[in-house]
Amino acid sequence: MFWLPTLVVLLWCVLGVRIVRSLRSTTVLRANQPSSPLESFPRVSIIVAARNEEEALPAALESLLALDYPDFEVVLVDDDSQDHTGAIADEWASKPAARGRLKVLHNKTLPPRWHGKVHALHLASSAVSGEWILATDADMVLHPSVLSVAVSFALERGVQFLSIIPELEFGSFWEKVVLPGFSFLITALFPVHLVNDPASPRALAAGAFILMKRHDLVALGGYARLRNVLIEDLRMAELFKRHGRRIYLAASRGLLHTRMYTSGAEMFLGLSRIAFEGSGYSIPKTLGAMFLANLLAVFPWVALITRVLADWKLDRAELHDPFLLVAVVACLIASLVYLPFILHSRIPPLYVLTLPLAALFYSCVSVYSILTSRIGRGVSWKDRRYRAPVE
Repeated sequence: MFWLPTLVVLLWCVLGVRIVRSLRSTTVLRANQPSSPLESFPRVSIIVAARNEEEALPAALESLLALDYPDFEVVLVDDDSQDHTGAIADEWASKPAARGRLKVLHNKTLPPRWHGKVHALHLASSAVSGEWILATDADMVLHPSVLSVAVSFALERGVQFLSIIPELEFGSFWEKVVLPGFSFLITALFPVHLVNDPASPRALAAGAFILMKRHDLVALGGYARLRNVLIEDLRMAELFKRHGRRIYLAASRGLLHTRMYTSGAEMFLGLSRIAFEGSGYSIPKTLGAMFLANLLAVFPWVALITRVLADWKLDRAELHDPFLLVAVVACLIASLVYLPFILHSRIPPLYVLTLPLAALFYSCVSVYSILTSRIGRGVSWKDRRYRAPVE
């Protein structure tokens, strides 16, 4: 079995080079960063789909209305919420600071063959007047300068689709374990330098902040083109890039932040919503990704621990055991490659050792996503259920 940990070491080396290149090519946008002055400020329409967001919505609306951009509007769709989301949105819309800025639409129906969030975004995007559209989430807190920074950057770079990755807040232990691991997985699958390369078909977006030209969105069919998808951010990025539009993905520091999930159970359901669809509803791809993730993240530690325990049980300590040495090297390389994601998340460095737990958690999520999508009632999100399309 010596060849297997050796293979894992080689794979980690290749992955490490890929990750380093992606991280080094990532643009980080910061609050109040200097930019070229604009001769004119294009009107921006901010669209928000809100369903059962009564706890997070006030902070999000407060940050939206505090933006320092001179010409913008906010169109929020209360998507048949079962809590006080609609009432909170109406209350904010009645405030003097929101007049002429915030419009609230109340939707009570979901047409056949539509998914909830994308339908709400479709309604919102059909009621806007801006030259640019910013799609953001109802739990996102924005810095006042974020829109000025984003519009200036998009115009300077000549892009029609700009997405900014938010900073995540972590509460529970499992959030700190799983979400950095998820970021690591996304970076490995979608290197930023390829996403931002017009010659590469690779595309990605963070649904928390997607700034796009309204003309291009309409020309490409709008959200109606994506009516039956759950991961509309990824599919919209693919749509723009596939049709020759320039897309760009950037990271952020101090521009926008959110607590994506408030518990381990909510995180499990949230990730299961996208796990199977993210592979194109391909069972072989989903299972293959699970196998590779566990081979890289779990196997080195299992090999190391079992070898140490076996040596201890046999009362021997072979420091020059090739298998043991290679397993140690695999664990060290894995930790070093993963460490930047832990540091970026601003959580204790010892969480670098939890990568195997993240891989096992996401494996359970993937299996659950397949089973519920294919033979169960469908994945559940925001009190709605969605099944995989019938082939």
